[in-house]
Amino acid sequence: MFKKLHAFHCGFERFPNAIFDPFSSNPAGTRETPYFFYLVEHSSGLVLFDTGANPGLIEDIKAYLGPEAENWGIDVRPADDARALLRTVGVQPEDVHHVVLSHLHYDHAGAMTSFPNARYWIQSAEWEFARNPPVYQESIYIQSEFDVPVERIRFVNGHEDMFGDGSIHLVLTPGHTKGHQSMLVKGASRSYLLVADAAYEPDLEDITRLPAAALTWSPDAMIESRLSLRRIRDENGALVICTHDTAFRTSVKLAPGAYYD
Repeated sequence: MFKKLHAFHCGFERFPNAIFDPFSSNPAGTRETPYFFYLVEHSSGLVLFDTGANPGLIEDIKAYLGPEAENWGIDVRPADDARALLRTVGVQPEDVHHVVLSHLHYDHAGAMTSFPNARYWIQSAEWEFARNPPVYQESIYIQSEFDVPVERIRFVNGHEDMFGDGSIHLVLTPGHTKGHQSMLVKGASRSYLLVADAAYEPDLEDITRLPAAALTWSPDAMIESRLSLRRIRDENGALVICTHDTAFRTSVKLAPGAYYD
C-alpha cells in the first residue's frame, strides 16, 4: 500500500532554448532544466523512481564527462547526491528495496549503483537500447553507470503492476528513448503519474512540443505516449509530475519539507 511520495530536486542543466524547445519564443535564451528523483514509501518496501546524477559526476563534472561537460551546462553540488538527499528524510542507501528507472540517461540513472540492496526495474527495450545506443544519444548513456549484476534486474515488458496490488503501475512510454517508462502511484485518496521525460509540462498539452532530434528516439512514439498518459491521468484522476518541470519551484511539493500522500 502507498504511504508517501517525496520529490527530491537534485541539480540542473541549463540548455540554450533552441536545443530543448525549438518552439521557444526566445531561442537565443537559456532554459533552466531541473533534475529530480522520487521516493515512494510503500508497505512492500521503499521505491525510488530514478536516481539523479552519479556521485562521481557531482564531485568533478569535467573529469567525469570529459569534453561532453562543456555541452550540457550541468550544475550539481554535493548536496544533490541522492544518498545525501534521502538521509534528509531518514532513509539510508541500504534501506532502498526497489529502483525503477524511467530510462538510463545519466541524469536519471547515474546514481543507480548507490543502492546496494535494490532490485532494478528496467524496460527490456531500454536495456537493449542503452547497451548499443544510436550515435545521436551515445553521449548521454554512460555504460558504467548501469553496470550492475543482471540477476538484480527485473526486466519489464510493457505494463506491469509492481506488487500485484494495483498501487504502483509501470507503463511503457517510448519516444524520448526506445524503452522509456512512466509510473502511476495510486493512493487511497489521490493518484500520481510520474512521467519523467515522456512530457515536460504537467498539463500534458505539449503534444507536438518535442525536444531536439538528439533527445528524441521517435517523435511519433512520443506523441502516442503523451496521448496514453492523458488517458491514464483522466481514468485515475492523477496528478501529473514531470521530472523537468521548469515551474517546479511553485508546482512541486519539494522534499524534505513537503510530500504527497
